[in-house]
Amino acid sequence: MTEETVLFASAVDLSRHPMKYEKSKRREQYYLILEYFVKKQLDNKFTAARLQQYRAKLQIKDQPAKADTKITANIQSMINSRVQPWRKKYRYWLMCDIALIVMDGQLIDRAAEELTSYMTKRQQQKFAVLLRALKDDSADVSALAFAEKMVEQYRKNRRFGEQILHRYIVTANMSAGKSTLINALIGKPLARTSQEVCTGNACYLYNKVFEDGRIHLENDTFTINAAHKELSNFSWDRKTSIAAYFHTLEHTEKRLCIIDTPGVNSAVNRNHGKISREALSTEAYEKAIYVLNANKLGTEEEIAHLRWVSENVPKEKMIFVLNKLDDFKAADDNIQDSIEGVKNDLAELGFERPLICPISAYFALLIKMKAGGAQMTEDEQDEYALYLKKFMKPAYDLSKYYENIQTEAGDSEILSMSKKCGLYGLEKILYGGTT
Repeated sequence: MTEETVLFASAVDLSRHPMKYEKSKRREQYYLILEYFVKKQLDNKFTAARLQQYRAKLQIKDQPAKADTKITANIQSMINSRVQPWRKKYRYWLMCDIALIVMDGQLIDRAAEELTSYMTKRQQQKFAVLLRALKDDSADVSALAFAEKMVEQYRKNRRFGEQILHRYIVTANMSAGKSTLINALIGKPLARTSQEVCTGNACYLYNKVFEDGRIHLENDTFTINAAHKELSNFSWDRKTSIAAYFHTLEHTEKRLCIIDTPGVNSAVNRNHGKISREALSTEAYEKAIYVLNANKLGTEEEIAHLRWVSENVPKEKMIFVLNKLDDFKAADDNIQDSIEGVKNDLAELGFERPLICPISAYFALLIKMKAGGAQMTEDEQDEYALYLKKFMKPAYDLSKYYENIQTEAGDSEILSMSKKCGLYGLEKILYGGTT
């Protein structure tokens, strides 16, 4: 059975679904059959949400469609009409949609077995081309031009779900810019940043294999079309999961999960530190990202949390992100000296040869927003222009603190600035193996 995280983070784009151009009666018939096959194989909150997405796209009545007491005749009429043989496409589309919703090879086979029972031997032989294409990426789909895009969507999700899930946990004291960094890595503002609504429990952010324009949210309930208001207003008192497409600088099809934990020194809720440390102790993760505020180094709270991390988290998993270097003044501050100072402080706490990644998380987020064509406010556009001017100066070029990262003459503005602000180097370390 497919793991729940695969269903939770699957991507489905119905914007060009071929059935949306059919007459209303035919769309309803199609949906009834799709619902029948899906619920028979897998009936849970994930498939229910997907069916709701199809219901909306096919413009079916808001209330649940009534069960069809003549489902056999309905299926026969839909996929095997001798009066209208051009309807043969319906059976291919249905199979693709079933596969996209249940995302499980055995369940797909069971549904296919029943679906093919309505076909002649010759039809079954032709239909086998689709079934092979769903399982084998090397299978020729040239004969399935009318369903090729649907097949490709399923293939991408299947390959994605077969991969190992790479998990990263993020920890920091308040005001270090942890949530801004997470948003920069994702490429959109999903993690909340204001102090009043800071993370009060662990939040699991999963990426999708492609952009389908939807954000999945599971908190009190599960939705596959969360609005910004929902992301801002849900309760953090319980475990929360979010899935969205991550706009990485160099597109990766790796399955990723970023675990956002509460700021450990919250004055509002002292239980936040306990929650964070429990997550660091019990969660499975490849790397722990510790975000440091370059303007508040060496505080008692920082030293206390660093000491705890040193004693409880394997050293080889640690990545230290030195944030807010954009606040430095070239005439008064020295980035190189600050990095060396942090390195020495960490060594005293037991972190030998710590991996330190300097960054401007906020500029990194603005870069991602601009690169992704996100609508930016007038203030954000002004801030982008100011940061652009600042990071053009050699004193603020953070690329030199990363191995094998340097700007090149042919770099675009986005690529050049992502290197200079530290984002490119950090993503290489996380997703590309650069150390």
